[in-house]
Amino acid sequence: MTVLYSRAQIRDAIDNGLTMAADEAHLSSSADRFTWARTAAMTLLEMPGAPWSEVKNAHYRATPATPPADDDTPLFTRDQISQAVNNGVDLAAEHNGRPYPDDLDNFVVNAALTLLDNPEADFDQVVAECYGERPSAVRSWL
Repeated sequence: MTVLYSRAQIRDAIDNGLTMAADEAHLSSSADRFTWARTAAMTLLEMPGAPWSEVKNAHYRATPATPPADDDTPLFTRDQISQAVNNGVDLAAEHNGRPYPDDLDNFVVNAALTLLDNPEADFDQVVAECYGERPSAVRSWL
């Protein structure tokens, strides 16, 4: 049986993953690298393969006062989400002047996907699930 996730669940997992990464790296979660990654991932979730111009439009568009009617409806598979988050982080890195995603970008992806399945996960749990290292080692990469 395929598990499906709603936009609201995905948005929460991405936001919480970005916040976790930012906190561990001692950065603001409102830094461009994070806000653009969030926008890119959510845009690519809806429109896989969307060009950067679509991401820019979404980034500068005002957030609707009310979410879409189907915001809580499970519509997306984990594979679709993984692709959107991975590609979104990569695209944001490229357009924020980094030639390729770095360790912090990779942690964002791992945290978001872990939090999708386990919304209560903390940094140590993300590290245990996704890395063969101690939390202190992963923290030093960020």
